[in-house]
Amino acid sequence: MRLSIFLFLLAFIPYFSPLTVFGKELPKIAVWDLTYGDIKPAYAQDLTSILVSEISRLGKYEVYSQENVRTLAGWTAERMQLGCTDTKCLTALGQMDIAKLISGRVGKIGNRYSVSLNLFDTQNARAEKSVSEFGRSEDELIDLVQVALGKLLGVEVSPPSGGQRPSTSSGSEIGRDGRFIAYSNGTVLDTRTNLMWAAKDNGSNINWANAKSYCENYRAGGYTDWRMPTQDELAGLYDAGKTNKNPPTGGCSGNYHLTELIHLTCCCPWASETRGSGAAVFLFHTGRRFWTHQSNAFITRALPVRSGK
Repeated sequence: MRLSIFLFLLAFIPYFSPLTVFGKELPKIAVWDLTYGDIKPAYAQDLTSILVSEISRLGKYEVYSQENVRTLAGWTAERMQLGCTDTKCLTALGQMDIAKLISGRVGKIGNRYSVSLNLFDTQNARAEKSVSEFGRSEDELIDLVQVALGKLLGVEVSPPSGGQRPSTSSGSEIGRDGRFIAYSNGTVLDTRTNLMWAAKDNGSNINWANAKSYCENYRAGGYTDWRMPTQDELAGLYDAGKTNKNPPTGGCSGNYHLTELIHLTCCCPWASETRGSGAAVFLFHTGRRFWTHQSNAFITRALPVRSGK
């Protein structure tokens, strides 16, 4: 009999964390499914799951999803769809020993995406804090959720180990030119291609190998995934209708046809493509694609780029 009881209890040990076993229970927090507007419903579902995962990863809360709460409380699916911002629902959660509730909405207005999160104190049945974050593309939604959550709970929410948070949130907007947005962290976002460019080139003559190294070790905005652009990506910046009048340097001359938000000190940034001992460049004074020897360090520049997702 005693052996049976022991085996029964042993079976449940994996379901309890050491903190629970030793009486140091974590505060409970419930996460309601994010509502959505003008975006795919699946995105809201995925972002809700990410929100739950991010809170769990903090190790400061015992997290309950909306479905967990429904199961524990025995509420109907129809009841759950009513939301939980009224005093009666918040009080009910408080009686379940759930201290906090997070709800929110993800949507799109015009060309801007938004993530809004709300924090409720269930013990006192009141709204505690609200945070909103905005972005320019769907690719930023995950990062917007992370940033909003960090502000909502007053904690640092970082990407998983080895990850990268590619978000424009780390720099404030300082200028616009059509589809281009310049940020105070030295980056320029092309909202059409969703590429993020360095706001200026390296500033002096450079060969292909050193240009590649320069791009890969560039750290503007705190990002670590800068790289050398392709010739097509450079060509995508060319605009015959624009003349960049930033002054050239190092024996360079002529006007360069691209947004003035990106400062080129000479005509010809290197591209990543190679062919034997040759490598690609793009000529911003003529709009031509060109190939030259990789050792060439005359009128060539390094212009880092990264995917601004």
